[in-house]
Amino acid sequence: MKREMKTKNGFTLIELLAVIIILAIIALIATPIILDVVEDARKSAGLSESNMILSGINNYCATEEIKAQMNSSYIAICTSSMDKEDVPTMVNLGNAEILEIEYSDKLTWLKVKSNGYIYSLQDNVMVEADLDKPDVTYAVGDLLKVQVSDSETQNIYVLEVNGDEIVGILDRNLPGGTVAWISEEDYNLETGRDFFDDWQNSADILNQKLNEIGPITANKTLNERTSTWNRVNKKYLPSAEDILKLTEFYQKLSDKSNWQSEYDERLTMVRYVNCSSYQDCKDKLIESGYGDILLPEWIFTSEGSSTDYWTSTVVNYSVANDCGYAWYKFYAIPLLNYDLFVYSDAEIRPVIQISQSDIISKLEAP
Repeated sequence: MKREMKTKNGFTLIELLAVIIILAIIALIATPIILDVVEDARKSAGLSESNMILSGINNYCATEEIKAQMNSSYIAICTSSMDKEDVPTMVNLGNAEILEIEYSDKLTWLKVKSNGYIYSLQDNVMVEADLDKPDVTYAVGDLLKVQVSDSETQNIYVLEVNGDEIVGILDRNLPGGTVAWISEEDYNLETGRDFFDDWQNSADILNQKLNEIGPITANKTLNERTSTWNRVNKKYLPSAEDILKLTEFYQKLSDKSNWQSEYDERLTMVRYVNCSSYQDCKDKLIESGYGDILLPEWIFTSEGSSTDYWTSTVVNYSVANDCGYAWYKFYAIPLLNYDLFVYSDAEIRPVIQISQSDIISKLEAP
């Protein structure tokens, strides 16, 4: 008889142990990879969601802008006072949470938490990072859009930064036309004297009174034309120094308190620069080494108008040794004199002081 061969069924203990060890090794290798894939997927989903929120806010605000243009009584959410509680009315947040948001005339800052990760706005897109809102710094000559009242904005050029406040001059003259620095009527009312009598009989009395009174007609007009500007902390006519701050000369001075005498020396030399037109004056001043006293183009041509505007300072040094003149600007020569008693030759372009919280955005200066 033939002996039957026994077939082998199942695994031996050693074989089972080997399989278990192999599976354990595979698990050790695969688990971190799988977890990384899952985490990357969650991050990617969170990033996608945060960018959808960004796009949703931008689209909503763009639509609001159109509605506001078509209906002046439309109450918009997309303003500088927007906060994170306003966002759910604009876009479906899903499981995401708005941590921080800031809006001016566009969305300038956004921080979102989604899927346990934090995403921040950077270069107009959301990135997976817990970033701090970038600090915005302002320099002399920067052009800013600011909220002067609840419903009105203006553009200003920065003259000075004082902590949380910005001092700036408007980029244009106020609507309403020309005014007098001080009118004959206001002079008579303020002094109890007759302007023409003082003018004809005593220049000393007239000059004394002018120094005492100041530009009351121009100041009254300024207050009337800006009566609704409830977000402006201060408003006034610019002084000679306010205008001068926009020159390279002033910005390079180590001792600002000494600007008047140093500027006076430059103006003495400028008198010997003979020129016949704006471009000719500008070129010759630069060639002669006095280009640093030139003002930016925008300061002597108001937006939509070439009309000059009044300043508060009465000249009492070398440009005009008569306080019957006030500062104004003309052509390339930064500051010249002009007769105070006029009714139709100068307008109002105020300096305002406003909180940085009322800055809407920084604009591209011409």
